[in-house]
Amino acid sequence: MLIKGIRRWFDSLKNRAVGVVVLLVVLIVFLATLVSISAGQAELESQARVQLATHADLIAGDVDAKLAERFDAMTRVAGNLTMEEESLLSRAQPILNRQAALVSLFHRLYLIDPSGIIQATLPEAGIGRGLDVSDRRFFQMTGQQMTTLISEPFVSRDEGIPIVAITAPLFNHEKKLIGILAGTINLDERSFLGDLKSLKIGDTGFVGMGTRSGFVLIHPRQENQLGQLSDGNPLHEAAREGEEGVTLAPMANGQQRLVAYRQLNEAPWFVTVSLPTREAFEPIRKLSNVMFWVAVGLLLLFIPLSLRLFSKLLNPLQQLTDQIKARHMGLRDAPIEVGGGHEIRELVTTFNQVREEREAARVEMEQQEAYFRSLSERSPIGIVQTDVLGRIEFVNPALEAILGQPLERLRGQHYLQGIYREDRAQVLKDRSRVLYSGEVFQGQYRLYDIRTDRVIWVASMTAPIETPDRSLGTITVVRDITHELEIEAELRVARTRAERILGVLDEGVILTDSLGFISFANPPSQVFIGTHASPVGSNLFDIVQVAVDGEPWGFGEFREQPQVTGLDAVLTNARGDSLEVELTMLRLESEQGADQFVFVLRDDSERRRQEAQLSWDASHDPLTRLVNRRAFSTSLGNQLLQTAEHSNPTVLMVIDLDHFKPVNDNGGHLLGDELLRHIADILRSRVRQSDVVARLGGDEFGVILPACGLDRAQSIAESLRAGIEALVLEQDGRHYGVTASIGLTDVRTDDTTNKTVMARADEAAYTAKARGRNRVVVYGEEAMAPSPETVRT
Repeated sequence: MLIKGIRRWFDSLKNRAVGVVVLLVVLIVFLATLVSISAGQAELESQARVQLATHADLIAGDVDAKLAERFDAMTRVAGNLTMEEESLLSRAQPILNRQAALVSLFHRLYLIDPSGIIQATLPEAGIGRGLDVSDRRFFQMTGQQMTTLISEPFVSRDEGIPIVAITAPLFNHEKKLIGILAGTINLDERSFLGDLKSLKIGDTGFVGMGTRSGFVLIHPRQENQLGQLSDGNPLHEAAREGEEGVTLAPMANGQQRLVAYRQLNEAPWFVTVSLPTREAFEPIRKLSNVMFWVAVGLLLLFIPLSLRLFSKLLNPLQQLTDQIKARHMGLRDAPIEVGGGHEIRELVTTFNQVREEREAARVEMEQQEAYFRSLSERSPIGIVQTDVLGRIEFVNPALEAILGQPLERLRGQHYLQGIYREDRAQVLKDRSRVLYSGEVFQGQYRLYDIRTDRVIWVASMTAPIETPDRSLGTITVVRDITHELEIEAELRVARTRAERILGVLDEGVILTDSLGFISFANPPSQVFIGTHASPVGSNLFDIVQVAVDGEPWGFGEFREQPQVTGLDAVLTNARGDSLEVELTMLRLESEQGADQFVFVLRDDSERRRQEAQLSWDASHDPLTRLVNRRAFSTSLGNQLLQTAEHSNPTVLMVIDLDHFKPVNDNGGHLLGDELLRHIADILRSRVRQSDVVARLGGDEFGVILPACGLDRAQSIAESLRAGIEALVLEQDGRHYGVTASIGLTDVRTDDTTNKTVMARADEAAYTAKARGRNRVVVYGEEAMAPSPETVRT
């Protein structure tokens, strides 16, 4: 009942407005209070931090002063006790009794010999004398460091109380250790740390003290003062590391406290001053309580005043409601007229305008609907209109023909009844998306004609029918594509057949569009372009580079050609392999201008290798693999044409072997052939790279030395002669060799035929033979004129 009463109360716009205002006021007051508390708490925390830090500094300074006073006094007295060890030990108690200045500063005084035995105590009462303290850390450290030290806290053996020892070494005149003077400080004495244990900071704050080595010196809730500091406490860990500061730390009851910690200068100790945050922030909590009750009182006054004010402001809305009801029921024809504020008057004006526009829109819609029905009845494409629930409201004659049913029979049926059963789920999903997103959807699905048991494939486009505020249904345009799909299926079969044929060819076949992007590539083509994955979708000329006669051909060069047939090219594929191919390109022209290009790639490396071999065989001697006479004659003819271009004359060398016939006769033709091959190797190795070496026939060789000059040519000829002379072959215990008669002549500018130059070189070679063989003769030398018995016939 209470919930219903609250709902009924909030049904009123007036009550809602009051509720909103009250909520805003409460929210503002709450935020203001929260900000005030946060700011006040931050300020109080800042002040508390400063105060705690000051307390910690004062306490640390006081303890440092007490330690420094005792440290200095102990050092000063020890410095005055320089004597021999025998004197010290024999008068230990009297010497210690005279140290009245130290009695007021220390709980007990001890004089210890170098072996660690206490020789004297002050006061003398007690069991300390004769006690061995050599195992005590303070004794060992003083003996090692030879200086005044403050020890770690420990429990005395004679009294069993927590103490700290200040020790100073005693030396003789030779600076040798003769004993140790020690004074102990009772940590519980009020003159030292006893007052700090009961010292209060505020109501619940307290002072603590510990050592960096992990001992508790002062803690209000720990009776054993030399207990161990708790492990894992971040505050203790920071203090033991020598840090100082003020921080927040958790308490045992789950609350937090502010802790200031400071390090002592005279000893490795630290002081902590703690204050619970609850006590530090108590003033702000009291202020918050006061502010809360003030806010409650103001709200109790504000609510009835707000109700009265809003009732008066919203009275015109009730008048507006009554007139709208009367107009809707036909009891009022005049426009609505209501007073009130500017906003209500604007609402009335808007309502009247909407009524007029709605009436005009209704008339216009009726006209458009009549136009739509007239147009759709003449359309050759099927059109169906459904309401938001999917019930058919209208179909045109074209769709009646597709479905084989009239509109009267289809109207009111759900549109899914005409959809093929397997497609219904997807069609329903697509239509829902159109209704909710407002987007136009295109798709294909199947209709089912019950009368003829026929499945009809259709392409559809569905659009929503909607007003700015709601959806009214959908309109769908349907086109029968059954025949088109049958043709596409036939084309796919034909394409598959063609791809299988192309797949068994050795040639690579690639089809690209007008921009060079691959739309088909048979398996052999992937070998040419160097990819394992299908290249379809990639640009052909991004994958490969084509060069024709050393010049690169891109897709632009091919596109400029109507057709390319049997083009010899070098193709560099994606793996970087260079392949010799015969390339053919066919252009498939399109009426729309988007031509396609067919590239056929055939491996041409074997044909080119065979052609190169035939060309080489035609110009070389098969035995010596030197240039033959025909190629030699061609090179010599070229040199005749270039004679005027050289600064040094070209030289022709003719080499005629001496005594070659006996080698053939005695050693056999195989030995003779072997000798000729060795001579060819000598000729190749001892001429320049630009020179032409040829076997002219039998045992005769020729060398063309372009732009060499006779002097250098004569030097090269002499090298060749010496190399041939040094060549010796062994067979069946016999040695075979030949020499060479070499003739040289320069190629002159007035030489017009090869015959002229060869005649001079031959004549020089025969002159060499006539002079006794195994020599070099340059044509034109005075001494070359042959004797009558050596004239060449």
